[in-house]
Amino acid sequence: MSVRALLTAVLLVAVAACGGGPEPADEVTLTWWDYLDHSPMADQAVGQLVKRYQDAHPGVEIRRTAIPRADFDAKLAQAVAAGTFPDIAAVDVAALPRLAEQDVLADLTPHYSSWEVKDRYLEPVRESVRHRDRFYGVPLRTSTTALLYNRDLFAAGGVAEPPRTWEELRATAQALTAGDRWGLCFAASEGGSAATFLPLLWQAGGELGDVGGEASVRALSFVDGVLNVDRSAPQDVLRWNDSDVEREFAAGRCAMMVNGPWSAPALNSAGLDWGAAALPSGPAGSGALLGGEAWVLGKAGRHADRAWDVLRWLAEERDNVTEFGAALNALPNRSDTVDELAWRWDPNVPAFVGQLAGSRVVYGPRYAEVSAALSTMVRQVLGRERPPAEAARDGRAKLEPLLR
Repeated sequence: MSVRALLTAVLLVAVAACGGGPEPADEVTLTWWDYLDHSPMADQAVGQLVKRYQDAHPGVEIRRTAIPRADFDAKLAQAVAAGTFPDIAAVDVAALPRLAEQDVLADLTPHYSSWEVKDRYLEPVRESVRHRDRFYGVPLRTSTTALLYNRDLFAAGGVAEPPRTWEELRATAQALTAGDRWGLCFAASEGGSAATFLPLLWQAGGELGDVGGEASVRALSFVDGVLNVDRSAPQDVLRWNDSDVEREFAAGRCAMMVNGPWSAPALNSAGLDWGAAALPSGPAGSGALLGGEAWVLGKAGRHADRAWDVLRWLAEERDNVTEFGAALNALPNRSDTVDELAWRWDPNVPAFVGQLAGSRVVYGPRYAEVSAALSTMVRQVLGRERPPAEAARDGRAKLEPLLR
């Protein structure tokens, strides 16, 4: 052996012994963060997705970290600051624009340009992963809200059908309010009132940019009428989030509630005979807020092509419906799957799905501040601190600099 060859061999052995050698080309390790461990079923479903991909791709190891939802945003912020953003992460679609502005997400637009599946997503769903005309994510779990009602309480109150308009909603809520039972419950806590108000704003004919105008006053006056005039909803809504509302409805203390498909398992476990219907229409028609999560890729990831392949597989593999459906309480969000029976994990799924096509996405990089401003405005009215017109005017002053 020549001296040069001998030195080369010794160097390679030393590097391997120190663990500093390059990762073999056919072996890839990807980091994966999510907060989808909120139930044993959901946690197992995500684990099954990871396992199925790894089984089909033996050279790929996905190291999953499940983080409690309450801690996820803080952990993600720490990763952004430290430059340790994971290869793959499941994030709330409301957070996607902010993360894109922080320049930590991989721009997926080149992949989207040749990806046929993109055109099968419902337009609002596709828009939820786009920011400044660039795609930064792949839709994961899509959700929206609907009007859920207790059939037994409806029958006892002589109400045959769920209300379809604001006027019918107020009348029905009044008719079904008696004793310690309320006609309508909804989330109006600091963290929940914005999502409750936005559909009402659109149903009234308004937009986020014209809060302070007639439509916003009309929407605020409507919820003020339900709570403070008709007394068809409890003052407790001011401290309730969606989970609190779900609990009260499951206990039979609310005849109707505004909530999402994530409530279905708890309501079914409670043995409730319930149904779901479209949110009642206002003067300008219907309107719903689109929510959910998206898969995103870290911009600094070393294996961008493999990470994209994981996202593509998650979206395209038909067998994944088993995990995304019942286990994650997801809704079919593509035109080519919306009618598949595999998505009918609950009889009430179609009521939610019917609202997706007309739902809206209003998230931007400063949505957290926008949401807080809307929440303050709504809670001032519901708490009888300010009349609707005055609260809307103050809300406009807070929102204008955030929407520029």
